[in-house]
Amino acid sequence: MQELIRRINLDGFSENDVLVVVFNPLPYPRREILEAWVNMPIPAGQTEAFWTMDVQGLQMFDAQGRPVSTQWQGCSHETYCVAEVHTRAFPFPCKRHRVFFDAGEIPAGGYKVFRAAPLQKDTYYPVQWTNSNAATGTLLKTPTMLENEYLQISMNPNGTFDLTDKESGQTYTNLNYYEDRGEHGDYWINRKPMFDQAITSLGCSARIWSEEAGPLQATLVSEIRLPIPSKGNRAEQRRGDHFTDLVIRTAVTLQAGSRQVDVKVDFENRQEDHFLRAIFPTSLKDASHADAGGHFLVDHRPIRPQGPTADSVWPDMATLPLNHFLDVSDGQNGLAFLTDSLTEYEVMDNEQRTVALSLLRATHDWICTEMRCGSWFPSQKGGQCLRPYSLRYALRPHTGNWQAAEIPLAAEFFNVPAIPVQTRTHKGSLPARQASLFEIDNPHLRFSTLKKAQDRDSYIIRLYNPTPDQQKGRITFHHPLTAAWQTNLNEQRQKEIKLKQGRSWSFQLKTAEIITIELISG
Repeated sequence: MQELIRRINLDGFSENDVLVVVFNPLPYPRREILEAWVNMPIPAGQTEAFWTMDVQGLQMFDAQGRPVSTQWQGCSHETYCVAEVHTRAFPFPCKRHRVFFDAGEIPAGGYKVFRAAPLQKDTYYPVQWTNSNAATGTLLKTPTMLENEYLQISMNPNGTFDLTDKESGQTYTNLNYYEDRGEHGDYWINRKPMFDQAITSLGCSARIWSEEAGPLQATLVSEIRLPIPSKGNRAEQRRGDHFTDLVIRTAVTLQAGSRQVDVKVDFENRQEDHFLRAIFPTSLKDASHADAGGHFLVDHRPIRPQGPTADSVWPDMATLPLNHFLDVSDGQNGLAFLTDSLTEYEVMDNEQRTVALSLLRATHDWICTEMRCGSWFPSQKGGQCLRPYSLRYALRPHTGNWQAAEIPLAAEFFNVPAIPVQTRTHKGSLPARQASLFEIDNPHLRFSTLKKAQDRDSYIIRLYNPTPDQQKGRITFHHPLTAAWQTNLNEQRQKEIKLKQGRSWSFQLKTAEIITIELISG
């Protein structure tokens, strides 16, 4: 990242300008509201009190000097140590501002340059903004409701929330309650106690408050105390009698122009022998299958875990793996779940088509050398997962199915965010305002990797088609290439690719097809 920023030509800005370069790591254009921490230097010879007398906030501008929507969240005075080669470190006094700003469309696989400037008293711009005294609006409509152009979120007294898709009119109620049951299995086997207790948070009373309430982003937070057994009673095949509170804090965030709600769950696990899940009744009763991100494809799985006879089911076979996303749709409406860390789900075969996302499975340490024998290590608590947790996922309602709603692309954006980096003026060879360094023009094609070749001085790019249809695509690079080869997965050359103007080529991929390309740069 440092090398990339160094190569951008920022010579057109003044020496005192504070610049923020936003980098998009994915080869698709994206539009985002970004959070950034910006250090504004305090001018030499001025005290902090004098310099901040008329400063009301911070305003972001694009590289052409046009103001962009900015939500200022406040600032703090900081002093950093700046290393010097031949003398002691010197202090760098500054004001550290926290802002959200609308970056607009960020070029595919490229960057966009912004400038930060103090917002002076009685200075206003024709965009969305907040300063220390006023704001153009807020997404927080009531103490328990968030709303933007597409979504409305209402927080319930027990910490769940209702989500309304304003375009389709579909409402999903009592989302994101928690279920905790006993777990007497081990690393390999998920086993419920014979006399289990499944405890939910539906009866809890939540403490609710708002954060970051402004025109670009707002957050509602709920905190519940879920009393659960401190450990299991394996000898009697039941949960324990001593209860302690599992404190769960859930932050629900909505941004302007966003079609999804972001959820952040924080808790510290101090209990043993239990299985914690987040539960979402979808009400999509006509959905028969669920679609989950897999390896180079999308897994289309039936919701009913068919058993050995027509009238039976395998209930434990309903818990299945996912990679980045899960989507449940009845063909007209759907609800997608995006995640950067969760890997297991269940869609229950009930009228509500309830989705369960596995958050934590705490079990004892039992190590086997062969399936018929093993050793239990009661003093070793690694399997009990006793530590703080911070988990992220998002809910994205949509019409149609996962392909029409471009859910895999949304999942990639959720997993690979744009990155803001503060810098200053300097010379370079890359374009000054913004540039796309590489782009895939078809959002249905998935980008897998761009890396150094295993045993040659070249680069490897890999794509695949997870859709049920044949897809056409074109890859374009900013820097000209001298040659390109199609290879197999072992990076063995198969055939040479004819490049257009040394920068791009077009191709077709069949369903579930993977293509690997070797790039040779001059």
